[in-house]
Amino acid sequence: MGRRIELKIRSLLSAIVIGLWVAVLLGVCLRIGLNSHSHDVFVTYYDAGRKWIQSESLYSYTRGFVYSPLIAAFFVLFSWLPLSLGAVLWRLIDAAVFAGAIFWWLKAEIHDRIPKSSHWLVFLLILPLSLGNFNNGQINPLIIGLLMIAILAARDRQWTLSAICLGICAYLKIYPLSVGLLLVLIYPRKLGWRLVLTLILMGALPFILQRPAYVFEQYQRWFSFRAADNRRMNMDIAPRDFAMILRMLHINLSATVLLVIQILAGAAAAAVCMIGRVRKWSEERLLICIFTLGTCWMLLFGPATEDATYAMIAPALSFAMVQAFSQTTPSWMRVLICVSYAVLLVGLILNAFFGLKKTPYSMSVQPFGALLFAGYTIIWVFSSSLWKEALGKRVGVSAYRGNGV
Repeated sequence: MGRRIELKIRSLLSAIVIGLWVAVLLGVCLRIGLNSHSHDVFVTYYDAGRKWIQSESLYSYTRGFVYSPLIAAFFVLFSWLPLSLGAVLWRLIDAAVFAGAIFWWLKAEIHDRIPKSSHWLVFLLILPLSLGNFNNGQINPLIIGLLMIAILAARDRQWTLSAICLGICAYLKIYPLSVGLLLVLIYPRKLGWRLVLTLILMGALPFILQRPAYVFEQYQRWFSFRAADNRRMNMDIAPRDFAMILRMLHINLSATVLLVIQILAGAAAAAVCMIGRVRKWSEERLLICIFTLGTCWMLLFGPATEDATYAMIAPALSFAMVQAFSQTTPSWMRVLICVSYAVLLVGLILNAFFGLKKTPYSMSVQPFGALLFAGYTIIWVFSSSLWKEALGKRVGVSAYRGNGV
């Protein structure tokens, strides 16, 4: 009898969370259908697709459309539709890739200490951190969803699918390629050349879809505008990253020093992965390391972290948080990850509802939450007592080298 009641409660909780996700998406779609121009970055994507068809310049100033010509060509498909319909369809695709990647990750048991009975909790924790992105039509859920699929595909030896997902992310925002480079460290022979070939082919594809002279000009403008987009000088658009925490502490570093810190942070993440290979961590442990550290690097040391970008940390943080409470974990570590989640949620609420003046103090809340999670991750991946894999699940680096990696 007790078992039946427990199963019914779990089913009820799962149904409630599914209902919340559906209600949120329906509410967003209804709002967009009634007023498609309000709080909607999709308008920029839609306009880029229209400009591509008409051979107009995609990049006229540093803000506006910031993605590659390949992505502008993709949004041509939406520009053939009415704006409101295209905006709704875009959000449904965005949410489907994001939720589908989370579901696949849980089903694959990468975090093998998360029981199926707690899957509803993962989705519940992710929703508040990503809701604003669905409302505004941000591209971040799609990026993190594709990165998760790339990692899962690599684990399943689907190398081409993994390379394609990584390539799309790179042409959306260049810095997600950092996760791809970490994956290449673990799977050099199978993934490395496929990723390079995919990047070349994707870069060449726009020349087939439009006049080569026009495409070449757009690539030139894209590179020049991205190089000239220095947001640190304007507090209204300054990146919410590790440098913002330093500014809050009245530590003002030059652009060169910040670049060095950025490179060193990336090298440190790569070093952790290499240490894991040498110590023969399980494949799952290495992939979790790549996903969590890669996500933290993108947010804390990437070139253009905005408040909405922090939706990208939602899956990694939620997975780790649920696992911390699903296994024997030191209390102080549970407190640390809960504080990280709470700080990120508070930062989201402050940005969304209070309209505070943009200062280093208000803009460093989310980076501080991500920094706490990065610290938790380093402690977590090096704590051998938290990674006591069952004998049948332990797959050391030497084992998957033997599979041709």
